[in-house]
Amino acid sequence: MNIFGKKSRTIITQTIAYIILTGAVLLVLLPIIWIFLTSLKSKSIVYRIPPVWLFKPKFQNYTALFSEYPFSKYFLNSALVGIITTTLATLFGSLAAYSISRYNTGGNGLQGFILNSYTMPSVVVLIPMFMLMQVFGLIDSYIALIISYLSFLLPFNIWMLIGYFDGVSREIEEAAFVDGATKLQTLFYVTLPLAAPGIAATALLSFLLSWNEFIFALILTGNKTRTLPIGIANFLTHRGVLMGELSAATILTIGPVVILAFSIRRYLVRGLSLGGIK
Repeated sequence: MNIFGKKSRTIITQTIAYIILTGAVLLVLLPIIWIFLTSLKSKSIVYRIPPVWLFKPKFQNYTALFSEYPFSKYFLNSALVGIITTTLATLFGSLAAYSISRYNTGGNGLQGFILNSYTMPSVVVLIPMFMLMQVFGLIDSYIALIISYLSFLLPFNIWMLIGYFDGVSREIEEAAFVDGATKLQTLFYVTLPLAAPGIAATALLSFLLSWNEFIFALILTGNKTRTLPIGIANFLTHRGVLMGELSAATILTIGPVVILAFSIRRYLVRGLSLGGIK
């Protein structure tokens, strides 16, 4: 009887867990599915209430993005700035995090400053950043965006990677020293490969932060360097919300991030698990 009772409790527990997980997945997927279906509707039915469920899919909203709006420019601007800022933040963040993890560079004071810089609201540095960029004539330039994005991406990378480097055994590095490797050789051929999952996870999260950044891009960009979040916000016009174009732009915006996440999902899961255990 106890065996059957234990099996019954196990089945009930698993069923409840599956129901909760299914609900969580639907909570995330249903809005995306709704947006995707809206992006395929024609302008004559996109605003209908109640919504039209059966319709012939059309791609006029997607074609309009490239024929009537400079969406390709917004996309390229976001991609360029995101790749550059992620690369710089990951490179210098890795070196700084390794130095802090292994040699306690700056002590607790520096780590506290890094954490404070990461958690500080962007609006606090927005006005000083705008004034500096205006003085140096960098408004509506890629340099302005890269510098402003690094102000929060670099602290984020350093703080995340400190934990990952702490998880790499020091004995492995000491064994490399015994075999005659220098500190730089040990860093590049031993430590960094072992911390690669954590670095990949941090780089992806950094790219997400850069890709979705709005407030700096709103103030520091113009017609030449406008990014996707600002371009998408332009579909909220004085005539109302352009639902078809907005939905199509949203799908095209989240697409590259989803593809990138799936392409490095093995490293991402390992990196996030390592950070969670640490």
